[in-house]
Amino acid sequence: MEINLLKYFTVKRTINAVKVMSSFTLARLIRKPVVWGMPISYSIEPTNHCNLKCPECPSGLGSLTRPLGLLNPDDFKKLIDDICSTGFYVQLFFQGEPFINKNLAGMINYARKKNMYVSISTNGHFINEKNVDTVVKNAPDKLIYSIDGLDEESYQNYRIGGTFEQADTGLRALINKKKELNQKHPYVELQFIVMKQNEHQLDEVLKYGKDVGVDKVVFKTMQISSYENALKFLPSNKKYRRYIIDNGSFRIKGKIKNHCFALWRTSVITWDGKVVPCCFDKDAEYELGLTNGKSFKDVWHSDEYNNFRARILGDRQSVSMCTNCTEGLKVNIFEIEQ
Repeated sequence: MEINLLKYFTVKRTINAVKVMSSFTLARLIRKPVVWGMPISYSIEPTNHCNLKCPECPSGLGSLTRPLGLLNPDDFKKLIDDICSTGFYVQLFFQGEPFINKNLAGMINYARKKNMYVSISTNGHFINEKNVDTVVKNAPDKLIYSIDGLDEESYQNYRIGGTFEQADTGLRALINKKKELNQKHPYVELQFIVMKQNEHQLDEVLKYGKDVGVDKVVFKTMQISSYENALKFLPSNKKYRRYIIDNGSFRIKGKIKNHCFALWRTSVITWDGKVVPCCFDKDAEYELGLTNGKSFKDVWHSDEYNNFRARILGDRQSVSMCTNCTEGLKVNIFEIEQ
């Protein structure tokens, strides 16, 4: 069973969560950005460097226009100190591969000492028999382990620069060490992006997850950015598509409504302190402020943030990244407990 998140809710965090939900509800009703409280979760980017070259990932493709770099551990600690009284959930990933940052273990431990739930997503290529002791002893609460193919052909068709063998070896080493130490964390979630070249493997993925010993298998729909990639990668089974393809174009399933809970419940901070609205703003196009030398609360309640919220409440489709967003739509993941 996944870790019970209720144990992370102090009185202050609980009151804050109620404020967040109440103000979002009111904002939807009056169509104005009323914001009470602070985010309950954060995505903090350890690095935007990556070792792979996945075709739909701007980090791997080298197409990010913002600088590449590594999160400074002192900056991370200051940020955690600033947000931990009200926020309880930290995703230590955004763009890039988190384990490239050599200070990742210290960041995990610091956030966990502040009674924050820590989640990480990895491609697994930096976990091996030599370092697995260190990885498990400094593990997050949850580790999302991405494997998008159960053989080299299907895996390398998307995870360019990596191998299934490396990912598989790292995952097995991680699970075996966790069992050896009789340790409950990390809760391991095997993530499988369903694509044209691997959709025939879904039953095998469930068997593989059970054999290896992961806690959950998640089938995730693929985000695409071009019609060409839609034709190349989207599976034939429409259940695992988040898009409708029609007349040489594609669009997200479902109606995009003029509201977004993400702008009340969470925030994303890049490695160099840029605050952006959500995980779909990969290139920090809609930068809303900087945390460097500034309280996050000041950024969260700034005119820039509220002006962006007002824009979404008025016409969400006017923001280009929102037209390719799954927030509020049930077209993203399919979870299977092992």
